[in-house]
Amino acid sequence: MTGPPANSVLCLADLGFDAPTALLARHGLELVRVEDDGSIPGSYWGEPEAGVIASRVYARADTPLHSLLHEACHLLVADPARRASIHTDASDSLEEEDATCYLQIVLADALPGFGRERALADMDAWGYSFRLGSTRAWFEHDAEDARAFLESRGLLPADHSSATMLRKI
Repeated sequence: MTGPPANSVLCLADLGFDAPTALLARHGLELVRVEDDGSIPGSYWGEPEAGVIASRVYARADTPLHSLLHEACHLLVADPARRASIHTDASDSLEEEDATCYLQIVLADALPGFGRERALADMDAWGYSFRLGSTRAWFEHDAEDARAFLESRGLLPADHSSATMLRKI
């Protein structure tokens, strides 16, 4: 998935690494900063997209925030026994992909200066595609299966409005 130029969506450089590092750490993941000209390990789509290897998420300053959250959420929704073996390609499960997209939107609210509204807009700008035409329409009207998946794994409470309610994984 390659999208528009990174400057049209919010990137780590816009927020800094501190808040995303803390958010991932609260959920048992490590954010590994890659030098600006470095290759991003575990990046499925290539730079500047985030990469994943086991419980680590790799990103540069020009990595879009939605990409960072998306890859982190792939690790969060993965069965913990499988997580250690994940390298680059986190899943081929449509159910996990939908849950990942849903959870990244919820977690966006935990990043000051990003939030759900910007995450929805950035996902659309980057080229995520959903059958109802927009990320918002999918999230609000067609994501029941994703919510149910997350609730069944204990990743999302019935009142999913607050990212701080996510259990620590």
